Amino acid sequence: MLHDSIKESTEENVALFFVPHLASLGVTTASRRRGDPDKGEPDFVCTDASGNAFGVEIASGWYSGSDAAQLRRVVTDLARDGKRQTVMSTSGIEDADLPPGVIRNPDAKLAANLQVAMESHCLKHYGLPTYLVLDGSWAALSSAHDAPLILAGLAKPAACPYVEVFLCLVGSYSAGRVFLPVP
Repeated sequence: MLHDSIKESTEENVALFFVPHLASLGVTTASRRRGDPDKGEPDFVCTDASGNAFGVEIASGWYSGSDAAQLRRVVTDLARDGKRQTVMSTSGIEDADLPPGVIRNPDAKLAANLQVAMESHCLKHYGLPTYLVLDGSWAALSSAHDAPLILAGLAKPAACPYVEVFLCLVGSYSAGRVFLPVP
């Protein structure tokens, strides 16, 4: 249950920033509601100014499954007990000698995991035009500054059912989100 609330909160935060981004592209959002997965809907169902429905599907990406689990534990501990943890990074050490939890080439790992997430989400088909957002904003070692490296590791599948696919990263030195089209 806690995992679902973290997932929903994260998706809500991304959608909050994505709606103004769509408006900057000329796609206005008159209303937005959480989609119903039991009805086969994307994460959010929106209507534009003309009353036409469209969807927003959000897929989170991490450096690895263990990285996602660790972040989930940190968020849970902070919410429950106010505990904090330290994050460490290093270079000049061989992979075999790295301490547990240290991530080498985080942008490449994030891109590889986002690619897998995109490919699996491209197997889903919704009954309305839908945008896919690849959310890398929780990957703490990557920011919009790293976007060229991450985008170079992403490629939309030929059978991509989405109107458009965007990469979401945290803007450098800000809490805002940046959305970049995936080639």
